[in-house]
Amino acid sequence: MPKRGENIRKRKDGRYEARIIDFYKENGKPHYKSIYSKSYTDVKEMKKEYYIQEKGIEKEINVNKKIAEVCEEWLIRSKTKIKQSTYATYHRTIENHIIPYFENMGLKNIENKEVQKFIEYKDNMGLSVKTIRDIAVLLLQIIKYAEKEKYILNFDYDLCLPKLPEQEFKILTAIEENRLNHYLKNNLTLENFCVILAKETGIRIGELCALQLQDIDLENGTVKINKTIQRIKNLDPNGGAKTKIIITTPKSKKSVRVIPLPDSITAMAKRLYKNDSPDSYILTGTPKYMEPRLFQKKFKKLLEKLNIKDITVHSLRHGFASKAVEQNFDAKSLSEILGHASVRFTLDRYVHSSFELKRTHMNKMASGF
Repeated sequence: MPKRGENIRKRKDGRYEARIIDFYKENGKPHYKSIYSKSYTDVKEMKKEYYIQEKGIEKEINVNKKIAEVCEEWLIRSKTKIKQSTYATYHRTIENHIIPYFENMGLKNIENKEVQKFIEYKDNMGLSVKTIRDIAVLLLQIIKYAEKEKYILNFDYDLCLPKLPEQEFKILTAIEENRLNHYLKNNLTLENFCVILAKETGIRIGELCALQLQDIDLENGTVKINKTIQRIKNLDPNGGAKTKIIITTPKSKKSVRVIPLPDSITAMAKRLYKNDSPDSYILTGTPKYMEPRLFQKKFKKLLEKLNIKDITVHSLRHGFASKAVEQNFDAKSLSEILGHASVRFTLDRYVHSSFELKRTHMNKMASGF
């Protein structure tokens, strides 16, 4: 009896026959050829040698694999290697975008032109360029996995992805910042202090919401960033709610950092958190956290109250980076404070120099006239 998946059988004449996929017909069905030997071991080795020499692989392609199956297989393999939040994002992308399009397609049909059609299809759906690129990059990761497992051969990765437009983040004008600063200093609540902290350290909103008093060294004036709060899709079928809150490690290894606090902010913290428990969250003053989207809503109401244009808490991070450059903050230190993997990323994505700063530099260049 042939072993499952081996495609090797013993003939009536006593010889062993191994069937090999030689090529695919136009209708996508495989064309087989046979090799023979008196020994099962010999014919198995002959089959393996054929695929190595003729096809450059160590086993024949599994022609029955569906793209949806490989997506699920890749997710299972990846689960233990990536963060829970990243896994939830990948799962959502595969479930909502990749599987519905490729659900019934076999791996033997996954070619460059089919993936390009998929990218164009998503582009026509009105999705953002970033979303389309994220979907495409994930699909290519899965295809690379399929190649590694020898499910497919020689995929052409030369694809045309939509280009990311230059991001324009709204940051506060000098007048708006002065108005906000004046209000925050004269109405120093826990929430207002956290707005100041976000403005003057550039920490991410999830990191801010996860901060506890034990993370702030009031004697030495530092704040340690070692966790973040996120709302992700709940993948537990018995979980009830569609989403759930998790407290996890920050975005990357570089995001785990210690930031020196300005003396003025350390003094504010000492006044506000005199008798609080170390496990209290700085936003609430209690062991119960405030999730990022609620803090964002509160920040939005504050801006409306002060007649300041609508920006996100994340925009304060961009504002901090731009102000740091204007004050000749060295790029390496700024990158480390922001928790970025590289200085280049900081300068390319987070620094927005003002027109007046450009004018100052231009005047310095022409100082001899």
